Formats: sequence, structure tokens, C-alpha cells
Amino acid sequence: MSRPRVLCVSSDRSTRASITLSLTDAAVDVVIAQRSAEAIDRLERESIDAVVIDPSAVANVPALVNTVEREAPTASTISYWEGDGETGAVLGDIAARAGDTDPATGLADEILQRTDAEATPATTAGAGTEAADPGTTAEDALALEDRSDDLATLVSRVRCRLVDATSPLTVEQVLREELTDSDRFTFAWVGEYDRGERAIIPWLSNTDTTEWSLRRTFDIGGGDQPLLERAVRTGELHSTRYDEDERGRVPFGDLAFERGVRSVAVAPLAASDDPYGVVVVYATEPFSERERDAIRDATAAASHVLETIALRGRHDQQERTLHRYERLVETAGDGMYVLDESGHFTTVNDALVEITGYSREGLLGEHASILFDREDVAAGEETIRSLLETGESTDTLELTLETKFGETIPCEAKIAVLVPDGAFLGSVGVLRDVTERKRRERQLRERNERLDAFARIVSHDLRNPLSVAQGYLDLFEESGNPEHAEKTREGLDRMESIIEDVLAIAREGEWATDTDPADLESTARAAWKHVSTDAATLSVAGTTTLEADRSRLLRLLENCFRNSIEHGETTETVRVGPLEADGSGANRGFFVEDDGEGLPETLRGELFDPSVSSSAEGLGIGLWIVREVATGHGWSVDATESDGGGARFEFETEAQFSD
Repeated sequence: MSRPRVLCVSSDRSTRASITLSLTDAAVDVVIAQRSAEAIDRLERESIDAVVIDPSAVANVPALVNTVEREAPTASTISYWEGDGETGAVLGDIAARAGDTDPATGLADEILQRTDAEATPATTAGAGTEAADPGTTAEDALALEDRSDDLATLVSRVRCRLVDATSPLTVEQVLREELTDSDRFTFAWVGEYDRGERAIIPWLSNTDTTEWSLRRTFDIGGGDQPLLERAVRTGELHSTRYDEDERGRVPFGDLAFERGVRSVAVAPLAASDDPYGVVVVYATEPFSERERDAIRDATAAASHVLETIALRGRHDQQERTLHRYERLVETAGDGMYVLDESGHFTTVNDALVEITGYSREGLLGEHASILFDREDVAAGEETIRSLLETGESTDTLELTLETKFGETIPCEAKIAVLVPDGAFLGSVGVLRDVTERKRRERQLRERNERLDAFARIVSHDLRNPLSVAQGYLDLFEESGNPEHAEKTREGLDRMESIIEDVLAIAREGEWATDTDPADLESTARAAWKHVSTDAATLSVAGTTTLEADRSRLLRLLENCFRNSIEHGETTETVRVGPLEADGSGANRGFFVEDDGEGLPETLRGELFDPSVSSSAEGLGIGLWIVREVATGHGWSVDATESDGGGARFEFETEAQFSD
């Protein structure tokens, strides 16, 4: 518990000496103010428990008393009047405004007793004063008062100069200059404590301002520097006297000893048991308790400022880091969000707002189900549970995001959980639109399908007509019958047709590049001329205009015609015409049908697979090409049965123009 502080207000040195003499043995600290203004300043800045006023030597006593009542309402005010110049007498009563049990009352009584009874001069005891023997003369008491006052001034100057300090270098400069400029001390320096290296490193803001060379580092922990080690370890001030034989155990002991130094004090600079460094002070005489107190007060003020600077630096660093992260999140191209432990949005970035179509306010506070369906929400919750159980940092899953306007976007979500102190506080997610990646994956699958189809064609479809041609060629060589030669030619022609289709797929890849208006009837008749139709005929039931790549449309119709004739066997007529929408009269596409044997029921589900054929010598790739051309135009194709029992293919083109 700190000792009570008594403020003595008088411009008369003898009065101040008498008061400090009377309180030498009291458990109080006496502080001095020579003028009312100085007293008022102390009352406003410091904690004062009692005030002794000399009305004969102080101007504007009423203003001072008012300030006491305002700034120190629990303090006791004692009016002191100098009588015969030696003893004096107390005038007025004690104004104790805190009640009978308040410590100020007892303090006031003691001051009254001592100032009335003491007749032997003494010196002030307390902060900024030095104790003296009862036999000290009045002249000595005045000298000691001046010396005590200069310590208070030193501490006050340190505090005042540190008020605006914003860097450790300023703290070092203030401590070094104020302690060194004092007549009591020879020199002072500040050392930084390097926790990693366990060393004290002298710290000079300006090496040109001192004659002492401080370019040395002191290791801590080896026992070579006991003063430094004790100050860092205990967090308390330590001082000692040393002689010539002990110079090596004192920081810069040789240099200091040469300059007449015989005492050294080390005070820690620390806050909350976290050491920043030390202040080392040198003197020619032993350190008095008041001098040690002054060093403690100065270093305490410096420690507080260093802590403030460190906290401000950490705060500024955190602010800069947070700002960088905020800028990173806001400028990221991917959608980012934070969900609380219940799955509600607490943070979203601009990219997510743009992707979803919602405003930021429209998303904040909403549950994740506003963007994801029930299955995806459940998948996300399961991912979070897995991360919490396994301790993994992140996991990735694919979700489908639904925008405000009902559009669905395939997304890849990277999820991390927030568990700062072991408690689950929510999750963070990054959403990436993978629409383009899905498109490329689909294209890759389609190319792989084509490669598989090529392999099947080479291994099966080409082998069949090749075997047929070789068989008829053998018969022709044996019999010379021209019919066998014709069959051989048909097999070779079939192989050539297959090769042309395969090359078309390999070279062109896309099945619809540049589309233009194409008339169905004229295109169908042109395709009919490219197919060996035997005795079959083409019937056009009507026409319509299609947006199509004409060369690809020709290939589609050719393969449909070839399928009808080559696989229908009994086909006599192939019909082409527009598909009319129900009741509206508008065309929704076109059809191709025949009156042959029709499609096998068992093959209808796999009809457009290039590995499937309804004939031992058939063209399995033909209908697959039909499907590819239709899909490339954005059309749908359906295989069914015609009214005559034959095969019918319906192509709906409405999807090509739908939103």
C-alpha cells in the first residue's frame, strides 16, 4: 500500500523546512509547491491526501482552497501560520471531508500534533525527499530539500518529455539525457533485451552525443553480469558499490571506474512481466533510497510508454494486415463468404454478390440454403463435421449454386472451419464458378468417345465390309461371275463411306460451325443424290427453313437415308417433312421416316451408340453421326416407329432458339 502524500504550499524556505522537519519520522511523503499555481497543477495531476497551506506566504489562498475541495475532496486542509520564526503555530481547524473513519482524518491529526510539538528543524520525508538525522541543522535541511526537489523535477521532466513519445528511440534519448544531465548521476544508458539471444544490447539513438563507447553486447544467463541478470529476472532495481577488482562484473565497469564511478544501479524496463530492456545508471557516491526511488519512477514511466508504443505498433500491424486481407477478399475473383455456427452468412465479398445477383444486405443474415439446395447444404455440413473430427484445415466439394434469378451455376467450394480457441465459431468458404471447366470436361469426354468410336469402327465396321469384299473376290476368281465382282465393289464403296465419315469427325470436330437459313426440301433432295438408293424413292411432305450448317445437315440426312435403305431391306419410300407443333400450325423441327422393317425394339435405347448395328455388315457409326450433328446444332433427336411400321427419326429444333 502506498504512503499518504502531503502537499506543503509555501514560498518561504524556512516554513517548508520546518514542516518537513516535523514530518521526518511520519509514514508520509512530502511534496513541495512554492506557489498556488504550482500547487493547483499538482492537485490536478497527482493524488494528494493532505494539504498544508502557509497563508502568509501564498497568494490567492481562496482559489487554492477551492481547488483542494474540487480536485482532492477527501484531503485534509491545514492552515499553517509562522509565528516566531522558529516553531510556528497552527491556525484554523482541520477540514476532513471524508468522515471520522477516513485515513485523512488520522493523518491530519498527526500533522497537527507534529507541527505543534516539533521545535527541532528536520527535513522532508517522502517521495522526492531524503531522510536526515534528528540532529541535522536547519541549513542542512534546506540543502536536503533542494536536493530532494531536484529528484522530483527530474522525474517530472522525464514524464513530461515522454508524453508525446512515439518511438523507443525517443524513450532512450529522454532517459539518457535527463539522468545524465542530473548532478547526482555521472552517466546512464538504455539496453534492449533480446529474448532470443538472451542478451542486453546498448541502445543509442545518437552515438555522437556521448563520450562513452557502448558498442558491446552483454550475454545474460552466464553469471558474468549479475546486476543485469538480476534486474531482468526479478523485474526490480538493483544497485551496488564496486571497487577496482570488481570492474569486470559491472557493465562498462572499466570505462566507468576511470571516470570516478563507484556505484551502479540497474532498473528494468518491463510491462506485465514482459521485459523490454534495462536502464543502467552510474554515480560517484552510493545511491540513496530517494535516488533509487527517482530512478524507479522514471523507468516506470518509460516502461508504460514503451508498452503503449508496443501495443500501438501491434494494433497498427494488425490493422494493416486486416486491411490487406480485406482488400484481397474484396478484389478476389472467386466468391468468398463466412458462415456462423448455424450456417448464416456473416460476411460476403463483392464477387459472391455479383455471382448470385443478390445484394450484400440480401445475403447477410440469411441461411446458406438461400443459395444451395438441401442435398448440397447437407454435404457442406458433413464436410464441416469431418474437418472438426479429423483436424484437417480445408476440404473441397462440388456444389450447385442457384442465383436470385433461378440460374444454376456449378461451383467448386473450398471450406475451412473457424476454431480459434477450440470452440467452433463457423466456417469460411471460397466458391469458384466451374462452368467453363465443366464445358471443357464435357468436350474432353466427347473427344474420348470419338476416339473410342474410331477404335470400334476400325476393329468392327471396317472389318465387316472388308471380309465381305474379300469373300466375293475369292468367288469371282473361282467362277468369273461378274455378280461377284459387283458385290466386291459394293463392299469397297461401303469402306470408303465409313472412312469419309471418320475423317470428317477427326478433321472437323465440331458438328455445327457457321449456320445459315437452309431449306429442308432442297437439302434433302441433294442428300438423296449422294446415297445409293436402289429402287427406293424420296417423298417430301413439305418444307421448312432451318438455321443449320448445310454441309453438316447434308451428312445427317445422308446417314438417315443410308440407314433406311441398307438396314430396312424392304424399304420402298423414304419420307421427309416438317414437324408441326400441336394445334399451332408452327413447325417445331423435321422428321425422316421409311416404310421398311422398322427398328428392333431391343436396340432403340442404344441406337445412337457407334458400337451398335442392326446388321452384320451394318454401319454402326452412321446413326451416331446423326446424333452428333443434331446435338451440335442444339437439336434433340428421337427414334420411334412410323405409321407404316418402319423407322422414324424426329428432330426438334425449338431448343436451338430457347433462352
